[in-house]
Amino acid sequence: MNGFNLRVLQPADSLAELTALLHRAYAPLGAAGMNFTAVNQTEAQTAERVRHGQCLVAERDGRLIGTVTVNGAFDPNQQAWARATPWFYRSDVAHFHQFAVAPEQQGEGVGSALLAGAEAWARNHGHRALALDTAVPAAALRQRYSRAGFEVVDEVHWRGKTYRSVVMLKPLAFDGEGQPLPPPQAGDAQHQAAVVRTLWAHFQARDWPAARRLLHDDAQLHWPASGEWLLDADAIVRVQAVYPEGWRITVLEATPMLDGRVHSWVRVDHGATSFFAHTLWRFKGARIAGASETWATAEAPPAWRTAEAIGAYRREPWPRGA
Repeated sequence: MNGFNLRVLQPADSLAELTALLHRAYAPLGAAGMNFTAVNQTEAQTAERVRHGQCLVAERDGRLIGTVTVNGAFDPNQQAWARATPWFYRSDVAHFHQFAVAPEQQGEGVGSALLAGAEAWARNHGHRALALDTAVPAAALRQRYSRAGFEVVDEVHWRGKTYRSVVMLKPLAFDGEGQPLPPPQAGDAQHQAAVVRTLWAHFQARDWPAARRLLHDDAQLHWPASGEWLLDADAIVRVQAVYPEGWRITVLEATPMLDGRVHSWVRVDHGATSFFAHTLWRFKGARIAGASETWATAEAPPAWRTAEAIGAYRREPWPRGA
């Protein structure tokens, strides 16, 4: 492998050295006015990004000369920043970040080996495709990724960045004869589930315009327990915006159903009270067309429900989590 070793980052490896490598590799992009995170990220940021994924490094003569971190789907509860695109919340799509090769080692196959390692990790973990994001003005990078089989599927503007970014995708799945399977698409079942995760993340962030963009204008939300209907997309967003403040949403599940709907289950903590919501979402393509939602307030079970009376029975501590 051209005199270098590709391996997983080890606890004994120096995060200071890894961070310095990222700074050197991304310096030309920073000089061009593109404030990629890796241009000046702290050692703590490097540690946090590595912690959420599988970090691969290329090593030569005891020195780190390249790196890439590959992740599965991000969690909207932990990586809310990723809500700018549903692609990073898809359960069948892996994605990589902080990809770097030391400037003096570029052109020696290190980057290709790291990308191949990221693809292998994604395949081994059952992902159908590998995604990345990069700056629109970084033409050379976009061309390189295009030559490697990545195609643009989305465009976003990450908060705090001086540039817009493209999200690029490379299919990884093949049939029994070695032919590529159809790539993931915006509007397929897994993407719709990711849109629901994104919507809840937008609600939690109080980003009402972003939430509104995920809804068809005539989307309706039905609350059958109270007999209420929200009759358009603006009303669905407004009811979230005017709800008394102090609430926090935790997404517990968002799963495609065989009939084309998506089921989500969330918990909302508001002061001393917790609520749970089960929602059945309907779609037209990649946007939400409507939903039926049932809410329940978390409450202690009645005294008569005991293991002595029922048999196979267990109670969680009350209040919940106590």
